[in-house]
Amino acid sequence: MAKKNFYAIKKGFNTQTNEVVENLILTSWAEASPLVQGINDKKHGVTPEYKGFVTKEEAEEFLGADEPFLRKSEGTYPQDCLHVYVDGSYSKDIFNYSFGLVCVQDNKVIHTDRGVGKNQEAISMQQIGGELLGSMTAMLFAKKHGFKKLVLFFDYKGVALHATGYWKRDNKFSEDYYQWMQKFFGANPDIEIIFCKVDAHTGDDFNELADGYAKLALGITPDNKFYKFAEKYGVPAE
Repeated sequence: MAKKNFYAIKKGFNTQTNEVVENLILTSWAEASPLVQGINDKKHGVTPEYKGFVTKEEAEEFLGADEPFLRKSEGTYPQDCLHVYVDGSYSKDIFNYSFGLVCVQDNKVIHTDRGVGKNQEAISMQQIGGELLGSMTAMLFAKKHGFKKLVLFFDYKGVALHATGYWKRDNKFSEDYYQWMQKFFGANPDIEIIFCKVDAHTGDDFNELADGYAKLALGITPDNKFYKFAEKYGVPAE
């Protein structure tokens, strides 16, 4: 039997802090067992749900059974609202991250944006820091222009899982992102946000554009697909 290297806990309880724990991936049974063994609904208010896996990918899939986002490939996302695509990039030459953003309405690009990061905590996250920064920028664009419904498209699922608190944050910037998003949700209850994952590297028009703008922000030449889609949608290519 293959050795279990990862333990995914959907629900458990930390008796030291007297708190329910959810959606954790731990790398040893010694870490995981106190959170699930001897825990029961009558005493702790939660029934443990957990499983051991050989790979982290399997553990993530187990936790992701109820992930709080749609998938573009399934075609179930709303069409009658603002669509915003975000992506991130990173430059090893200047040790900085960036975001690219493409806003789409009725299959027409109505706005593009790009920018580089300034948060030192996010640099270690590389392009992920850019995706999170782009997502916050998308929220502000929707609010500024009066959009009440937004589908946010991304290829890094942490955009949704960190925003909703579904994933444990192990980096200060991801924690800051979570707090920022929660504050935004609370302050803007009239804006409906739908998270939707785009499969990476599948040639999605708008995802490729967002990726290209993130690269341009750092002075990196985008892939040829970016220039093809920029011409197709009549948007800046530099």
